[in-house]
Amino acid sequence: MIGEQLEWVILGVTEKDELFDVPGWPERLCGMLADQGQDNRMSYSSYLRPAHIRGRPVVIVESRLAQDDPASFAIVARFVAENQLKARPGRSDRITGKYPAFQQERREYIKG
Repeated sequence: MIGEQLEWVILGVTEKDELFDVPGWPERLCGMLADQGQDNRMSYSSYLRPAHIRGRPVVIVESRLAQDDPASFAIVARFVAENQLKARPGRSDRITGKYPAFQQERREYIKG
């Protein structure tokens, strides 16, 4: 499980350090949990939302999604695995480098 980490960042970079160049992937991924208000405007869930780090698209995943909605979390985890995307705990302005696997606890990553 994710452990005590409050959020994860899915980077638009593959494990081979290649840009994941699929237009609109963050918005489509986050759209699965978006709500439509009475004014017909879509609003992203606090669990899953698109963002940019250093001009590159990313998705912020709240860790509590795994407990509150395991089915949606499984879809997100499968998307990361199938597309071989990098995901790392927390936000910073770094976009590439070695990061722990999605769902891997930080303690396991440091030991490994």
